[in-house]
Amino acid sequence: MKKWKVLAPLTLAAASAAALGVLTLLKKEPSATAAAAGSTAAPVPRAGTSGSYSFVSGYKDAATVDVSLDYDPERYDFAVIGEDFLSYTSDSHVAVLRGEDFSFQLEYAAYYQGEGFEDLIRHVSEQYPDFSPVAYGDNTGIRYRAGDNFCLCFPAAEDPYSYLLVTLLKAPGYDQELETLLDHPDFAAVMASMRTMRH
Repeated sequence: MKKWKVLAPLTLAAASAAALGVLTLLKKEPSATAAAAGSTAAPVPRAGTSGSYSFVSGYKDAATVDVSLDYDPERYDFAVIGEDFLSYTSDSHVAVLRGEDFSFQLEYAAYYQGEGFEDLIRHVSEQYPDFSPVAYGDNTGIRYRAGDNFCLCFPAAEDPYSYLLVTLLKAPGYDQELETLLDHPDFAAVMASMRTMRH
């Protein structure tokens, strides 16, 4: 009986310490945990604000494709615009994210009839020898340099007719090379958060 009275508090103390250790690990910031594990996962945006962009894709079986992404509203402005585009487009409207280091324009682009993302990769590789694969979270695509911009292309989930084109530009005050923006933590986080749905 006396042994139980002594062992019980010690056992409870050990269990409490173990539980506290697990909770501490779970409460760590995702980016810090990923860095400690040597992961290249993009950090999670600091704020939960989402921007959305929609377009109609297809002809005979046209459907709406919704694109959403998360960003920090204290550091970036998001808008869907129909004029004063950041880069030339034939689309009626695009989404634009503007910040201190970079801005980008998100728009839809149609595949050539009967083609898909694999065909797009082939066309881009023939025209831009410096193209390469790119991945942000679950979003995988390609990127290539076009003058003073980087263009990134991603397939739109479940949509056989269109893909997403992101044109990345340096902000006037950003004094590093354009290439460094591809790994910019904020850009990587926004791209990793991008989601598409066709309905």
